[in-house]
Amino acid sequence: MKNLIFHKSFKAVALSLLLITSLWGCEEQNIDVATTSDVNMLGYFEKNADQFSSLIQILEKTEVAGFLSAYGSYTMFAPTNEAIDVFLKEKGVTSVDQLEADELKRIVRFHLVEDTIATSEFTDGKLPSITMLGQYVITGAELENGVARTRVNRQANVVQANIRVGNGIVHSIDRVLQPASQTVGQMLESNPEYSIFTTALKQTGLFNQLNGANTQTGWYTVLAQKNSVYQSMGITNYEELKAKYSQTGNPADKSDSLYLNMSYRILNDSKYLADLVTAPSHATLAPQEVITSMLKGEQVLINEDVFNGVREEGALVDRRASDNTATNGVLHTVTENFQIKKRNPVRVYFDVADQPEIRILPAFRRSGAPGVAFPIGSLKDVLVEGSNNPTITYRPGSTGDADGYAYRDYLEVRMSANVARVVEFTTPTIVKGRYRVWVAFRTILRTSPLQVYFNGQVLPRTIDMSLYYPGGNERELLAQGIKRHVSDTPGNSYARLAGTVTVETTGRHKIRFQGLTNDNGVHRIDMIQFIPEDQDQLFPKIARDGTLVQEQ
Repeated sequence: MKNLIFHKSFKAVALSLLLITSLWGCEEQNIDVATTSDVNMLGYFEKNADQFSSLIQILEKTEVAGFLSAYGSYTMFAPTNEAIDVFLKEKGVTSVDQLEADELKRIVRFHLVEDTIATSEFTDGKLPSITMLGQYVITGAELENGVARTRVNRQANVVQANIRVGNGIVHSIDRVLQPASQTVGQMLESNPEYSIFTTALKQTGLFNQLNGANTQTGWYTVLAQKNSVYQSMGITNYEELKAKYSQTGNPADKSDSLYLNMSYRILNDSKYLADLVTAPSHATLAPQEVITSMLKGEQVLINEDVFNGVREEGALVDRRASDNTATNGVLHTVTENFQIKKRNPVRVYFDVADQPEIRILPAFRRSGAPGVAFPIGSLKDVLVEGSNNPTITYRPGSTGDADGYAYRDYLEVRMSANVARVVEFTTPTIVKGRYRVWVAFRTILRTSPLQVYFNGQVLPRTIDMSLYYPGGNERELLAQGIKRHVSDTPGNSYARLAGTVTVETTGRHKIRFQGLTNDNGVHRIDMIQFIPEDQDQLFPKIARDGTLVQEQ
């Protein structure tokens, strides 16, 4: 798809391009498609009606059959006739006609992804793209009676994979996938293994938020502890937990230690394990407190850190009992107790192209894919002020690019006094402390120099992206505020120092760029680095694929 212009909001971005007419009713999109003589999904199901006649009935009843006979790029997890028979029996009915169309629409949307995803892209976790229902599907390999199977959402096995058709990929499955129907709070409450944890949430008042009572912030990630973890600490019930942690005797008091202990296990937004391990730290509901996360081999660890040369053991996440999708977030299980830690500043490599609306694109970090342009207001964490209809374009690079970009992608925007006067990003979580701020870009001639602001404070150095990397000794250039941030074949990409900032509180912050002249040359922004001022500013560098590279 070329130059797909997204309209209105993040929600509109996440939904279908063609299914919107029958299922969502959102506005029309402009799409470039290529025709093919290959059979489309509906045609494949019709040719194999002995396996998919019940699915065809569902598609016709939900008015999706026409959509799947059109062109596009989709993945469908297609339940077989036997799978649908099991589903109907569980529902207490004998035919598809006995089910409500709205329920079936929800089911269909949960089985469709607007992307072509082969099993080679499956991981032990969520798929790279969200379903058309707005919930992620997770995959993984499991042994069943000595036979390796690909599991989908821990509910179905893949029967036949990677069936390529003209408008995407079909994976046939042996069960109907069931979307989440419980809130995070309900998931915890319904499992007696979490009874101590759940009671503590209720006594602190946090349960109401996890149960959907708070309409201001609706998405949460919970790192829950089972009763067995508390029992290993000598705690057998809630009263013993309260006696150990509540210093005020009132756990609903937001300054109470038990309240802080429980809120430290809750993160805003839906973060699957894949999201946890791709960022070094995450803000919690405990004010100004973060958890750190890391992938160690195949283990996901919370708060595994080295401070002053001493390794602090982290809490292990139970991967098989995690990545549980709720209607308002994600539930994970941690096998060990963990405590609030006072954090030292930690470096943040902010890939500006990693925005929620961009992350769901089929083109996201896909080498050689066409660019996608976003108008003002379509990226919720990026503010653009200007005239002449300024846009921000997401550009996936390619492996053959002469210039190196972190994760092989960047954002392209014209920042000047008369186009996009201001472009402001909301950063990832930054732990409070002192940081040097580096802006990484690709040199483009005749671009306006930029003034940089952090939380409204002007930084001392302007960033002129028309200047080439001067070359020479790296450590000497570092003292001048110039460095290579990409380790492998950086080409004309490098970073300049904007200044040093004091981050007063742990959390997300604002970094703003303002064009100083009328020069309308393109700016290619790759990354913004926040590096604690007492740490090495040059290493680790970042490779094109996003891995960190230490000094040899």
